[in-house]
Amino acid sequence: MDDLDRRIIEELQIDPRVSYAALGKQLGVSGMTAATRLNRLRDTELLRCRALPNLAQLGLTTEVFGFVQTELAALPEILAILSASPYVLRADRVTGEFELGFQAALPSETALGSLMRELQGVRGLRRLVIHHVLETVKLDDGWEAVFTDDAPKEEAPYELAPGATLPKALEPKVALAAAWVDALVRADGERLRQLSTPEIIYTLSEPHPAAGTWEGIAAVEQQAQRTKQAYRRLWYRIVHVAEAQEPYAIVIDALSPVETRRGNVGTAFSRLAFAFANNRVERVTNLGQMTIPDVSLGGPFYPKLPG
Repeated sequence: MDDLDRRIIEELQIDPRVSYAALGKQLGVSGMTAATRLNRLRDTELLRCRALPNLAQLGLTTEVFGFVQTELAALPEILAILSASPYVLRADRVTGEFELGFQAALPSETALGSLMRELQGVRGLRRLVIHHVLETVKLDDGWEAVFTDDAPKEEAPYELAPGATLPKALEPKVALAAAWVDALVRADGERLRQLSTPEIIYTLSEPHPAAGTWEGIAAVEQQAQRTKQAYRRLWYRIVHVAEAQEPYAIVIDALSPVETRRGNVGTAFSRLAFAFANNRVERVTNLGQMTIPDVSLGGPFYPKLPG
């Protein structure tokens, strides 16, 4: 999940009945994009939308946690009782001195007594412990755990080589450029459209084997599909970043461990120039990509930007 997915979830927590159009407007994307992203979260079962009852308001005021110690032979019968009870919200196999734990919400102590007597009537039950809930101190839906800072972060689309420095003022531009390259290699058309101007120009210069120029986002998306077919992975390790002369804003020199779909692994050098407009990528020129043995210090394989 990326930042847009997280923002969608945050908006749904505020208003789970929000329309796609309103959701897109709040997020700064189209209603179609919001619908596509939300449906993807549902289809991949990363998110489930349900209507949950307010148990106390509906009269289920006796809330308990129960723990069962039993012989293994009696386990199926006990599980059947817990599964059949409409008041048992959850039952789990657990480790430790008990074999089972369960949570229940009941309308009265009388209903609780009936459930306890049914469980105690099972031959092989050794111990049944019930704890009443006096006060719910925290009730969380789980998204806080999903998005905690301690969780593994999404892999960054680039890294700085040892000894390389990145001027603070250029960090936002480099992040945008790296995100664009990552979207290109993954052939992520949606992200490319978000990160690019409609009139974007993308150029691959010689000696790149696929040298050419693609104008407009549709042409760039087609080239992205060809790039994806050629490479399984492409990580950018930045060795140098500098400001550039117009029409470009920055130049990035990068070493890239590359794995092709044929299984060949190597390291390539590339120099990429980026121009931006309205916080989007407007123009990209890749001034050649060579395997490391082909790179000379200076000379034709380390070209300057065209005038």
